[in-house]
Amino acid sequence: MAHYKMINQVKQYAWGSPDLLAKIQGRSPGGRPEAELWMGSHPNGASQIVTPRGETVSLASFLAESPALLGPRSLELQAPGEDMPGLPFLLKVLTAGKGLSIQAHPDREQAREGFAREEAQGVPRDAPLRTYRDQNHKPELICALTEFWGLCGFRPLEELRREFLVLSSSLARLNHPLLDEALEPFLEDPREETWEKLFLALLECGLDRSFRDDLVRTLSSCLEGRNETRDRYWWVRELLGQYPGDPGAFAPLYLNLFHLQPGEAVFLGSRVLHAYLRGAGVEIMANSDNVLRSGCTEKHVDCRELARILSFESFLPHPSSGCNQQGLRVYVTPAREFELVRVPREGRIEKREGPAILLATEGPVVCDGLLLESGESVFLDHAAEKWDVSGPGVASAYIAALPGTLSFTPATVRVGAEGSVSGVSGDERS
Repeated sequence: MAHYKMINQVKQYAWGSPDLLAKIQGRSPGGRPEAELWMGSHPNGASQIVTPRGETVSLASFLAESPALLGPRSLELQAPGEDMPGLPFLLKVLTAGKGLSIQAHPDREQAREGFAREEAQGVPRDAPLRTYRDQNHKPELICALTEFWGLCGFRPLEELRREFLVLSSSLARLNHPLLDEALEPFLEDPREETWEKLFLALLECGLDRSFRDDLVRTLSSCLEGRNETRDRYWWVRELLGQYPGDPGAFAPLYLNLFHLQPGEAVFLGSRVLHAYLRGAGVEIMANSDNVLRSGCTEKHVDCRELARILSFESFLPHPSSGCNQQGLRVYVTPAREFELVRVPREGRIEKREGPAILLATEGPVVCDGLLLESGESVFLDHAAEKWDVSGPGVASAYIAALPGTLSFTPATVRVGAEGSVSGVSGDERS
């Protein structure tokens, strides 16, 4: 057997939606915020699979005992120092009812160094104050299932200068030495170096409990009357309502705001500051749970470590609807660990190597005779070279796989001897 029905964990974080995941899965809401449905082998939320004998086992232990099921290319992509072989990617359904933390993810070298440092300090890997939970980087792509709003990357320097020029007189009246030393140099000479100093000053001021209320109050007063529907100032107000008194709520002033329609996606590399604001999407990333936060969260915040790993280059998000490759809708990224594709219609998928996960997101999908209801998934190991997909939800199904490994042959329509019509995969044509 080369494919296995998956049983996946739901993460109930405070920012989750009370009903979006339930709608996708076709069930009644559970009454608590549901944030993420994890599909993968990461130890913080490994899926279970159903074996041919009907047993339920952890996907992580299953792959650790049989690493050949991953294929050689996947094994080469394992993060340095990882002692248990697992999937190179982690697939999620993300459902945000309120803003996520303002966050970034380390590159591989930073993750390896940070992990070793916390191990040496004896910080338990599941401790709330732990920052580096593994040794991997976490490039990621979010593909919208509903309308989706987020923040991604620092705005262009000249835009930042104009924004802070408007705020400058009010900030100067706060008379904080860190802000005073950083604001004027940036306004006079907007470069990455001067922006970094101003951004770090804002973070440091936000850590000062005796000062942060003044900072939040001053910035809020500057934005009075500047909140058109769904613009960046509207989102500042929204985040302040969700996280009262948190300076992280002003992130829309310095990060790019993006808005996705269903089927559109944005890729985020390591070290890029970002946050998702509202909506549901399919998220795929390298197999990591390393997150460094600066605000808008109940979880551990480490502004200084975040600032240390950040890139201060301007980064504009580029929404993509994917492109047609090998008969599939492919969301191409620079990542070596993953590729997200959408199945256009009924037909046959061929996979040259590596593992894959097929996820149904809207209506049932049949994968080689295995029925998947909306929100369910199947794990396909390295040996699963081809499989047929059909059903009313097939055009809304997504597949996570290694880049460039999948191709598609659409089903054809054949009139039988009795005049009936049936779908047949492309290589079964008469």
